[in-house]
Amino acid sequence: MTEGTSTGRRELLAGASGIAASALAGCSERFWSHAENTAPEQIELTIKTVPADDDAVAAKIMSHLRENFQAAGIDALHEPIAEAELYRDVLLEGDYDVFVVRHPGFDDTDALYGMLHSQFVSDVGWQNPFHLSDVTVDDLLESQRTMTDGRDEVIVDLLEYLEETAPYTVVAFPHSLGAIRRELPASIIPQRSFEYVQVMSLEPSDGPRETPLEVGVYGEGLTDRLNPLIVDRSRIEGLTELVYDPLFRRLDDEYVPWLATDISWEESARTEATITLRDGVTWHDGTEFDADDVVFTHRFLADTSLGEIEGGLPAPRYRGRQAIVETVDRIDARTVRFSFGNTARRAAARSLTIPLFPEHIWEPRSEVVADRQTEALVVEDEDLVGSGLFEFVEVSPGSISLDPYDAHVFRTDDGSRPTVLEGFSQFSGIRFTVDPNPGAMIESLQEDTTDITATTIPPSVVETVQESESVRLVSSATDSFYMIGYNIHHPELGNPHFRRILSRLIDREYTVTELIDGYAEPAESFSSLVGIRDDEWDHRSEPVIPRFPGTDGEIDVDRVRSLFEDAGYQYENGVLLE
Repeated sequence: MTEGTSTGRRELLAGASGIAASALAGCSERFWSHAENTAPEQIELTIKTVPADDDAVAAKIMSHLRENFQAAGIDALHEPIAEAELYRDVLLEGDYDVFVVRHPGFDDTDALYGMLHSQFVSDVGWQNPFHLSDVTVDDLLESQRTMTDGRDEVIVDLLEYLEETAPYTVVAFPHSLGAIRRELPASIIPQRSFEYVQVMSLEPSDGPRETPLEVGVYGEGLTDRLNPLIVDRSRIEGLTELVYDPLFRRLDDEYVPWLATDISWEESARTEATITLRDGVTWHDGTEFDADDVVFTHRFLADTSLGEIEGGLPAPRYRGRQAIVETVDRIDARTVRFSFGNTARRAAARSLTIPLFPEHIWEPRSEVVADRQTEALVVEDEDLVGSGLFEFVEVSPGSISLDPYDAHVFRTDDGSRPTVLEGFSQFSGIRFTVDPNPGAMIESLQEDTTDITATTIPPSVVETVQESESVRLVSSATDSFYMIGYNIHHPELGNPHFRRILSRLIDREYTVTELIDGYAEPAESFSSLVGIRDDEWDHRSEPVIPRFPGTDGEIDVDRVRSLFEDAGYQYENGVLLE
């Protein structure tokens, strides 16, 4: 990238940021003039997160953040709510000021499109939950999605602009901490479907088992509403992908054919892909899988009412990936053609990893049952019918059981199996046992009633695991991250300068060392500040946000007041005014 090109682009982005901030400042002034000069009051923010029993680290981050907000003169309140209620408030209702959660992580910078593009400002789920509408962000996201040459340059501009505007704050990337009984030679805690495959391909030291892999999890409501399309419930990570197969699975950076056998790309003015489907695939109820199911899945995820609701009603899950697709056409029973419009192949390929759903099960659920609500989004769906390696057998308040689907093509035809399935499976199925808390989960492991944990354990129980003779601790890096989200509809949080200062009021180093006991990496680079762990791009400057205005977790009140005053805010008796 040339010096002139870089400077011009940055000036454009800086100008856009300045215009947005000026507009916000003007709105604030007009607001007070229309309020007949009512005296400004203290800025008040409510922070929502799950209780400490559900996620001790999130609760600690919230406490640290609230203390620093209060020291900065903000009236910061805490509202602990159950995980399902938190997701409903944040992802469905938009009823929050600030939230703290552990995000499952991004697989690529293209995932930022669904997270931040204004196309999704009225959607629900993890599609733009901040209600951000920023022309510059949209332009950069669209350029990233469509460009092949020069894409890295656009990513640099995007990451640096997001650091300036701070629509949300990434604090740290926690390690995946778990426990495994010593007879099982696994080195990872399974949370994605292929990780379960890896664990189940390892022969225990005491030999193959004719019993299921016993998996320990903890949390509230994990067996409630197993509907794979909803986002307002706690869920066992990886469960949906164990039951439902996609056309391709992304393993590391490779797209491995799954229900597809072949793909032919055409890239000119429009990007298209012609895909051949695998023979012999059936749904778990014995119905044959064909091209109609692929066409249906994408049409249904785009509009669960199938045209009955004006403007459509997209499914809350998979929306960011599905929206890449313009059309899916049936060529014949074993062939489909995807059209992606002006989208680069790299971005388009992500849509092919969406789980596929049987038309004969889900089409009747397109019925409209309430105002902008379909049966598909309210059904409990405790009898999951997919096409995956495992079929749903039974659910109770304390467990979920999956049996091997013996008719799966990869079980009946070894010649077509992906190499990742070599050695699979040393167990007859999977049984998830739900415990009320991490301590009870570890107890079950020590008593040999479970083999491995799938829910990350908090640092507070690490010592218990390390002292045990029957189990061992496993720690590995993950893409998940703890984040602080801001509702941009809030009168103050709509100001990017205000958000940027808030993003600095969390001491990332202190959080990792003192609150997570070192089992994490702080977000310090441009890419990690938006949730992309590895920074592969050559930036022109160092990010400002990680520079905490204080020491050892405590803010320097004078420095923070100076930051707010420089942004146009006022103090009165130590109180930060609206």
